[in-house]
Amino acid sequence: MPKVKKKNGRKTTKRKSSRKKQEGFFDRISAIWTNMSRAALAGSVLIALVALGFLWTGGYIGLMGEKLSRVAGAGAVTAGFEVRRITARGVDHVSEDEILSAVGPVMGASILHFDADRARAAVEQLGWVRAAAVSRLMPDTIHVSVREREPAAVWQLSGALHLIDDTGAIIREVDAYEYADLPLIVGAGAPGAASEMLKALHVEPELWQRASALIRVSDRRWNLKTKNGVDVKFPEHGLGEAVRYLARLHDETGLLDEPLEYVDLRDPENFVYRTKGAMEMDKPLGRVN
Repeated sequence: MPKVKKKNGRKTTKRKSSRKKQEGFFDRISAIWTNMSRAALAGSVLIALVALGFLWTGGYIGLMGEKLSRVAGAGAVTAGFEVRRITARGVDHVSEDEILSAVGPVMGASILHFDADRARAAVEQLGWVRAAAVSRLMPDTIHVSVREREPAAVWQLSGALHLIDDTGAIIREVDAYEYADLPLIVGAGAPGAASEMLKALHVEPELWQRASALIRVSDRRWNLKTKNGVDVKFPEHGLGEAVRYLARLHDETGLLDEPLEYVDLRDPENFVYRTKGAMEMDKPLGRVN
């Protein structure tokens, strides 16, 4: 029995060794094939990327995209999705030609390919337009809704006059006879700083109606010239409070109807005024209710 077992053990070892050799051979072949496949795939990707690079640099991809877009647009027009009307709402000062020019040459084009965001941005570049919305009304209408700016003052710079709103945004250039009822703003950088002053005056209608000019002083503070020639010197800080004080004081005393040379509100602890031709010192302004 021991001899038989020994003989069987040797046969088993030989078979296992042979099987291992075969498996090792096939594993090497499989590994070589896998590496070759990976190399071939990497080479194909590299070639594809190089080809795309040449197509991109040559402009062929862009041309293909444009051609496909034109074909799709023509198909949409054939199907009835063609821009035939442009309507507008909220337009008072903006001209029809300005709106059409901002929207672009879209009549007869595909409404499905119309870029509403681009058109809205272009409409909002128009001086009179504070905000705009542009939408597509299927199947054939582009609608533009506009909120226009409200004129607040006329800004003078280097002899040129510009209409501005209460935020200081320039609406358009104007002639001397236009908007003569609005206050004149004078000084470099004045429109950007005018917002606080204009809004404060709007709250006080009596002061707003009396305002003839607003002068920016050293790009720090404002002087107001009334229509009857009074100079009001406002402080650098606390502008709103000074405007409200002056409005209440005039309501109670009729101060601005007096023949004044100026009213000085620059020092919050010492508001003073001087009458025209007066030889005495400045007089203090009283308290208001």
